[in-house]
This record gives sequence, C-alpha cells and structure tokens, in this order.
Amino acid sequence: MLLLTAALMYAALGPVLLHPGQYTFAAGGDGTKNYYSLLYHLRYGHGSHFTGMLYPYGEHLVFADGQPLLGIPLAYLQQAGLPVADHGLALLNGLMLLSLPLTAVVVYLLLRRVLLPAAPAVVGALLISFMAPQLERWLGHYALSYAFVVPLLWYLLARALAAPRAWGPLLAFVAVGLLAGLLHPYLVLLTALLGLAFALVMLLQRRATTSAYPLALVARVALAALAPVVLFQGWMALTDSVTDRPSTPYGFLVYRSHFESVFYPVLDPLASFWRAAFRTPETVGEGWAYVGLMSLLVLALTAVKVLRYLLRGKWRLILRPVLPLPLRIGVYAGLLTLLFACGVPFIWGFSWLLEWLKPLKQFRSIGRFAWIFYFFFTVYAVFYFYQLGRYLRQRRAGRFAHTLLLLVVLVWGWEGRTALTTWARRIRNTNADKHYTAQALLHPTDTFIRYLNWENTPQHTYQAIVPLPYFLLGPEQFGSNSMPASAYEAMRASLQTGLPIVASSMSRTSQAQGLAVAQLLSAPELPKALLSALPSRKPFLLLVTQESLTPAEQRLVALGKLLLKDEHVSLYELPVAALEAAPYRQAALAAAPAAPARPDVVRRTWPVSAGAASPLGGGRLRGQQSAVLFEGRIPQAVDTAHYEVSVWVRVVGMNNLPILRVQELDAQTGQPVANYEAPARQIVEVYQGWTRPSVTLRLQNPNNRLMVRLEGDPFEAAHLLIRPAAADVYDQPAAGRTFKNNFPLQD
Repeated sequence: MLLLTAALMYAALGPVLLHPGQYTFAAGGDGTKNYYSLLYHLRYGHGSHFTGMLYPYGEHLVFADGQPLLGIPLAYLQQAGLPVADHGLALLNGLMLLSLPLTAVVVYLLLRRVLLPAAPAVVGALLISFMAPQLERWLGHYALSYAFVVPLLWYLLARALAAPRAWGPLLAFVAVGLLAGLLHPYLVLLTALLGLAFALVMLLQRRATTSAYPLALVARVALAALAPVVLFQGWMALTDSVTDRPSTPYGFLVYRSHFESVFYPVLDPLASFWRAAFRTPETVGEGWAYVGLMSLLVLALTAVKVLRYLLRGKWRLILRPVLPLPLRIGVYAGLLTLLFACGVPFIWGFSWLLEWLKPLKQFRSIGRFAWIFYFFFTVYAVFYFYQLGRYLRQRRAGRFAHTLLLLVVLVWGWEGRTALTTWARRIRNTNADKHYTAQALLHPTDTFIRYLNWENTPQHTYQAIVPLPYFLLGPEQFGSNSMPASAYEAMRASLQTGLPIVASSMSRTSQAQGLAVAQLLSAPELPKALLSALPSRKPFLLLVTQESLTPAEQRLVALGKLLLKDEHVSLYELPVAALEAAPYRQAALAAAPAAPARPDVVRRTWPVSAGAASPLGGGRLRGQQSAVLFEGRIPQAVDTAHYEVSVWVRVVGMNNLPILRVQELDAQTGQPVANYEAPARQIVEVYQGWTRPSVTLRLQNPNNRLMVRLEGDPFEAAHLLIRPAAADVYDQPAAGRTFKNNFPLQD
C-alpha cells in the first residue's frame, strides 16, 4: 500500500517527493510565515515560547503555527548539538508528504473493518486519500495537512466497538487527539467533535437489550473525546501567560462549509464548467471538503432509498441502516459534524448560543470540521458501490456491474489525479521564481543578506528588525489586512542573523502587546510603551522594501541612518533614542503659549460622568451602532485647504473597533457630495489603550456642512478635532492637558 501510494505520488510530484528539502511548497503570506516560525524556533528558540516575532514579547509557539509537537523536541535536539535545524525544511516537507501514504494505509484498514475484501479496499483507499481536502494545506497551512488524523481517530473508535471492554483503543484515541492538537489546536476540537458525534449516534442507535455495545462504552467514548481538550487546555494554562487574547476572532460564521463546497467540484477544469452549467456559486476555500462526483451520485441514490423507506413507513431502517456497525454510526456522526461545519444551529437564529460557548468562538474557520464528513461519507460511498456491484452480480448482471464500477473508478481516479496534480503544479510554480525557492529562503545570496553576514555581528550591533512596510496580524480588533513583501525579506534576514522581528503575523495576539508594537509608528509626541519593555538600548535594524510607505513609515525612515541600498531592500540603523517622545513633547509645550487661537477649528468634547473619565482627560461618549459626533459648517472654511478630522476611540476592552465616517453635505440640498471613512482597526496612533483614526479631506464648497459619525459595535469616543491639516493647533480640551493636533502632550 505504501509503495503503491508512493509510486502514484511520484508520477505527480516527481523530484519534490525525492528531495523535499530542496523545495518550498508555498511562498508569501502564511506559506513563508509557517516555514519561518518552525525554522527560526529550531535554530534560535527553546521550549514553548517563540521569540521570532512580536519583539520584545514573543508569543506562544501554538499561536505562531510552530507545531509544538515538532518544534519543542527538535529545538531541544538542536541545543544538544544535533544539527536538526539544517534539515528542518526537509523534515517538515517530508512529514507532509508522508501523511498521504499513511492516510491511504489507515483508510485501507477502515475499509477492511467495514467488511470490504482486500482488492476493493486498496482501490477505495487510494481514491479517498488522493482527494483528501487536507492536501490543499500543503500550500501554506502545513500543520493542518496531516490527512491521516481523521481516519485514524475513526479507526480507533471502530476498534473500540469491536472490543467494548478494552481500554487500549480509546487510550490511543486520546493520545492521537492530544498529539494532533500539539501540531495544530484545530485538531483538538476536531477530535472532540468527532468523538462526541460518534458517542451521540451510538446512544441514539443503541437498543436496550440487543445492542452490540454496552452503555458504558458510549460514556467512555464521550470521555475520550473530551480528554484531549482538557489535557491540551491544561498544558496551555501552564505554558501561556497571556491573559488578554481576543475572545471573538472574525470569521466563525463566514469561513464555513456549504452544500456546494462539499458536493460540487472545487477545482478546475471541472469547477468552472460546473458553475457555468448549473449556475452554482463559487465557494470559500476554508469550507472545502469535496467528496467527488461519484459520492454525489451515492448521495442522490441514498436519498431515493430514504424516500422509499419513508413512503413505506420503514423509518427504523433510516435511523439504523443495515450497514457494518462502524459505518452505521459513522455516517450519521459525519452528518452531525457537517451540520456544525455549515454553522448549524447558529445560522438558524441561534447565534446567541455562542455567548454561552465562548471557547468555540476562538475557531474562526469551522468549515475545516467538514473534513470529518469527507472521510465518513467517502468510505460509505466506496462501501455502497461495492455492495451495488455484488447485488448486480447476484442478479446475473456481472458485465454491467464491472463496467459500472470501472467507470466509477475512472471518474473518481481522474478527480483524484486532478487534485494532486493541481497541488503539485502550484508547488512547481512557487519554485519557478528563484526569489522564493528553498535556496533563497535558507541560503540567500542577496546583497543585503551578504552585507549582514559580512558584518558578522548583527546580534551584537542591533536588537531586532523593523520591516517597512509594517505588518501586524494577530490582535484581531486592529492591525494589517495582509503581509507586504517586507515580511518575506525580514523573515529571510531573521533566519540568517537570529535577529527577531518587531512586527507580527500570528494568531490571537495579546491586545496590550499588539498595541505596544503598533505604537512604533505613532506620532512622535506619543510615548512608546514598547521602549520600556526593550532589554537593551541597541538600535533597531530598519529593513525597507521597494513598496509605498505611509507617512508614519516615512517618518521612521527619516529618523534612521542609511546602511545599504540594493535592488530590493534598503537597510537603516534606527537609534532607540529617536523614538523617545519627551523631546518632541517639550518642544511642543514650549511652542504652545505663542500659538494663536485659530477660528477655523472645531473641537468637541463630552462631559465626565461618574467614573467615566478617559485617559486623555475629560469625558467620553458611549455609542451603540452609530453616533453623530458633529454636524455643521467649519468656521471660516476655504475650498483651497485640506482639513483633518480626528477622534480618539477606545481599544482596550472592546471586541471590535468602529469606523469613522465623514460626509460632506451640500449647503442647499443637504445631499451628500463626498464620503470619507477611516476604519479604526487600521491603527497607527495609540495612547494608553486608545487610538486616533483620522480623515483628511478638501471641501468642494466652503459653505457645505460636514457630518462626522462613528459606526460599529458598542464604542467609546473622546476629543473630536477638525482642523486645517497644514496648521498646528494647540488647545486644552481637558483641564491641565495641552494637546497638539489632537495629540496629548501631558499624561
């Protein structure tokens, strides 16, 4: 079985299968980041704490996608003197490739458990394994690519059914679930869902007197399903010190499965034809668990059979179909998990239940749990066709049976080949670009890398890399929406030098730590909490790529000293002292008394209610969904000037951040003539847990009115200012607190 699977893989993958350490499976975004997290930890890390990003805080290895089951022991071996880091890429890629033949072996054993002979079981195992939806995770989400986990868990439950009094299969189930969770936490919840759904169906199908298994086994299966979750949570409690992780990541009911993402083709050329012919919608990749056209046919035939049973009143055969026991339970358990992966019952008006099931909200992509259904239903489909062939042969239609089954294998095999060759082609396309090969990642020869290696003392000279354009993914409520090219270059430089990265591309990052590193780009008058957490006063190494920079990023570059400029990257030395706010504040406070009061400014503050003073001084406005902060004309406005509209909104303690919207309304008709918006999540200016979104605009008519409002979840706001963008405005919106351009100069 292993050799046969390997031979078929070689036909599609070629040298990638023989030399996995010489290829990268994906580049950019999660692909590079997930390589970087594990490889950096192997070279420079230890234990469960990852120090490669979010400097100086670091992060738990789980939230860095560092696969603790691999990262922790391999880093220990590296420290013990074994050069495992040099082979980290080959090891990771090799394990992902190995998961496919392991999947085929486990599925073969499952098919034998449901009474298929050896030859049909071999064919069925190959068909199922080569279309496994987890193989798509070769292209970035490496820790989710181990396709054998689901069938192995099911196989262990089948073993438990065969020996109801034996503890071995269920203990193995717990071990597999926990170890899989140490590769990726989604696999812990997947284990729990699979086991609990299986136990529930066992309970519902069990007969009091004639059941093949005792009630105690149902209880043990349920406990075995929950045990990995409890053990994993216990380990996290012991190793994770962060207490302010986001509680509601975006996407729970967005990245879910649909009927189309499970039963309709998802890969070209068939997917494009199918959508054009049947006008079906394009599906979200996170919900993919495509079972194949032949399984869709089995679904249709099964639906007809169920309808006949209903018409004849044989509903018991629907609830307890005549199938081998592991399959009889598994089909319904798979259906339950598919319903959950589709968002049931939450999409039926029960989303309020999530407030009582808050741990579930940590999993943004519930469509991944449809992988359980994939294996359960495709095993059922193989069993169905085998039984159909037997039935036809018994009715003296052997030639038709052989023709039908050959057609099934050809269509299913073609779809499996299409899937594997699609993933193989994408891997080859990645490596066709010399900038994203394994050589470029691990042994780069770029000028800026050679400069750092030639200097040979980056860890002694600098304390961390600051990539520009900057990126910050992980805090959920705020941060970047994508990763720029600077992320890839910074990760390559970090692997070569050992310098950590001040930016972040991780999951569920601490809110306070995310705000601290975001503050690196804040206005010079705002104190940087990050500086007090730095372990040294060594300068930062700015790494700037040839991309457009924001004004805040340009300001950082201007503070640095140019070290090197090559075709793609410029390096700067940025002293820590250049980030201190005190000199800027002192200069601004000295200039404030001489600054004239401006008539073309709008300032709005809110009174202090009981216990509601903001850290900026003065009161705050609490809003629900939408609140108008200002509506009216700008005094003495001119149509040749640009105006900045800014307001402070609270970040700490809020689930989501509002959007600042500004409308210019026609002076005569009151109709909008221009619209502007600034999502508060694109955070730059940070002060004591608050952020300052702003909009810059130019009036089409100085007599037009402005409407300024905040829209979003419940929010808190303070200190609105509308001012000429080219002028410095000093005022005291709160007693004893001087502001410059809506930035506090005194704490």
